[in-house]
Amino acid sequence: MMKRRQLLNTLAAFGCVLASALIPQAPASAQTKTIRMWTFLSATGTSPREVALAQIIKNYEAANPGTNIVVETQVWDQMTPKFLAAHRAGNAPDISWVVTDFLGDAIGSGSLADLNELFIGKWPAEQVKDHASAYWDLTKKGNKQYAMFASPNYISIVYRADLLKAAGIDPASIKTWDDLRIAAEKLTVKNAAGQVTRYGFAQGFSEQQADPHMMIPYLLGEGEQLFKADGKANFASPAGVAAMTFATDLIKKYNVSPAQSATWTVDDLFEQFSSDRVAMIQGPSVRVSTLQAKLGKENVGLMLWPGNGKTAHSPAVMAGWAVGVWSKGTQKAEAGRFVDYMLGAEAEKIWVTVGGQSPLMASTAKAVASFVDQPGNGYIRVAAEGASKYGWLTPIEFNVGGYRQALNKATQRIIVEGVSVKAALEEAETRFNRQNNR
Repeated sequence: MMKRRQLLNTLAAFGCVLASALIPQAPASAQTKTIRMWTFLSATGTSPREVALAQIIKNYEAANPGTNIVVETQVWDQMTPKFLAAHRAGNAPDISWVVTDFLGDAIGSGSLADLNELFIGKWPAEQVKDHASAYWDLTKKGNKQYAMFASPNYISIVYRADLLKAAGIDPASIKTWDDLRIAAEKLTVKNAAGQVTRYGFAQGFSEQQADPHMMIPYLLGEGEQLFKADGKANFASPAGVAAMTFATDLIKKYNVSPAQSATWTVDDLFEQFSSDRVAMIQGPSVRVSTLQAKLGKENVGLMLWPGNGKTAHSPAVMAGWAVGVWSKGTQKAEAGRFVDYMLGAEAEKIWVTVGGQSPLMASTAKAVASFVDQPGNGYIRVAAEGASKYGWLTPIEFNVGGYRQALNKATQRIIVEGVSVKAALEEAETRFNRQNNR
């Protein structure tokens, strides 16, 4: 009897296993879609933009069960060349943020999928019109849209509002380059021994994580171009020499900028600014909210570059990140859906109100107007005005990678080694042209 019962139990158990095996079931891994994204942000970071990204991902995953967005944080100035190499090797991420300097290369390499095919082609005309901007045009070639922009950036003058106020300086009074120098002189402080304890203005000139040189808005304001029509460098033109002379004279002649800045990275510059050792810096609009978190919203502002007396303001470099879907990815449709959401109307409000970014869509600008009008948020309006009236984007008809480093190296040669401005800029032209086979 006992043996029979054991046999029946065994058969029953086997029957359950067999029945279970006969029911079609997708493997657990097939139920979950993992979308890999390369960006310089961390989804677990604490900066305003990182907090915004984490919230956007959380919202998307909640609305799309079974889809996981995995952020693989990269070093920002190495990420795009690394993505292009990964594309050639066939192991790139589903989504990558591409820096403007290498956008032309990314499009030309075929690494970016046409977003019109993935989702933009399904938009109503009003939605397409809402995205109209210079950034939108930059990522378009023919009838194909290769990316959408995130983290639009306007690189101009970030200032300590509290220090300018104490010195009796109204930011609106800085209208010319001479005005900027005079303000820097007033803001420079020395101790009893004659040593500078706070400089009026600074930019970091390291070749690592290099921001665009301050000579660029000066040169552009004179009506000159940084590159010739064939893509060769145009650094050593008369306007370029005058621009670099102004920048280096702040250090060598007027002592209102530190010579140590020859080796400063962007992060070094922000540390000096946050420690009251520099009152004004060349800085990106996207980092203002981070600096405000350290110093107080009321103490950090953004102003446009001065003009040359004939124009109100000199054009500033507009940077940012073109977010694209890998053309050879196996999950392009799902990756496209996330890009559509991450840079769409709902998410852009988060980028602005949480991340401190400037809006790209006209509808978002209207929706967040009351937020921008709050004390401390005026820099968003300044960046938006600059982008619409006084902005400059690097061309994508030819590769411009390395121009930042070439100009910073020229600055080092001038202020550290005593090379003449013209000679240093001519060396920079040669270096850039050789690097880009021109």
